[in-house]
Amino acid sequence: MKKRISKLAGRWWLLLLPIAVFVVAGQIGGTTAASQAGEFPAFIPMPGVTPRGVAVDKVGNVYVSASVGSGASEHIKIWKFTPAGDPPFSADTFYADIGQGTIGGLAVTADGDLYIAMAAGVDRGVWRMDREGNIDLLPGSNQIFFANGLAFDERGTLYVTESVSLTIFTPQGKPAGPGSIWRIPRGGEAKLWMRDELLRGTGALGQPVWIGANGIAYYHGNLYVTNTEKGTVMRIPVQKDGSAGVPEVWTTLQEVFESPLAGFPIPVMGDGIALDVHGNLYVAVLTRSAVVRINLLDKSQQTVAAFRFPDYLPLYAPLDFPASLVFGTGKGERTSLFVTNLGMGKGLVPPLPWVGPSLTKIDAGVQGDPLH
Repeated sequence: MKKRISKLAGRWWLLLLPIAVFVVAGQIGGTTAASQAGEFPAFIPMPGVTPRGVAVDKVGNVYVSASVGSGASEHIKIWKFTPAGDPPFSADTFYADIGQGTIGGLAVTADGDLYIAMAAGVDRGVWRMDREGNIDLLPGSNQIFFANGLAFDERGTLYVTESVSLTIFTPQGKPAGPGSIWRIPRGGEAKLWMRDELLRGTGALGQPVWIGANGIAYYHGNLYVTNTEKGTVMRIPVQKDGSAGVPEVWTTLQEVFESPLAGFPIPVMGDGIALDVHGNLYVAVLTRSAVVRINLLDKSQQTVAAFRFPDYLPLYAPLDFPASLVFGTGKGERTSLFVTNLGMGKGLVPPLPWVGPSLTKIDAGVQGDPLH
């Protein structure tokens, strides 16, 4: 991803140099003051890995998936932090190694089972890890070529985004088929639920595969799904019989003017989604290092947090190409958003004080949708 975006962006980051001279390199502060004793830390650096998915169980344990290695040697590993943020992060303190693959989208159920999406590798599919750390592959899920986002409905049915299918290839041999949604009933087998052109990527990120359907959330009979490379959020009704309704482009992500990346050649692209108790959507805007809220009723977009400088500006948060986000559930954390940072900024816009691979906590001011 990094190599291709650098090509797309060229040297546009040089335009930021006159502004960047006012930034103290490496400074992170502002609204991310240290948490009080016993609270989860506001910021956890995760050097040496690439954080991807994040989930919080009902007692406040925080799970982060991260990729270690690259290509055929890439593994998805899980780190588990207590509600107080223990143990301190190191590359050697991982809780579980799920296997060879990429992405590592996470979801947790009210009973404490953790679900992990594995894409493209030999261990691809959706895995369930119980509270003792035992893992098993959900039946039929290894058919999903590029499992990415995970969401449960109120019945315990799991929906899985497949960012790209193997039905179409580019002249260069890249998978470029339409994105899909797979459905796994409680105790059942994974089945293709829908595949649609609206869920297809464009290749704009220049990855080995096109990235379409990505983040996913369920609210009151509808699935909301980001198409990363098109910068859209889709809405797909779930019919009473469990079948898919007609998908539609629910909204298109708007520019994030608070971000120093606003207006530059990389398009606005969304990744993970979270929901508050009112059904408003919170989207990790990957290419603007920001988190935005989209009002469920009027679809208006508001910036919740963004990487800014100087770091004492309103809305500042240590964000660095955020991938996934989830609301807290434990005591004192119900209005917190936990956000994973891929840490790509330093390679793309060198003058700015990027925070690198990490986990960030943001106060959203409203509670998240309860666990199913």
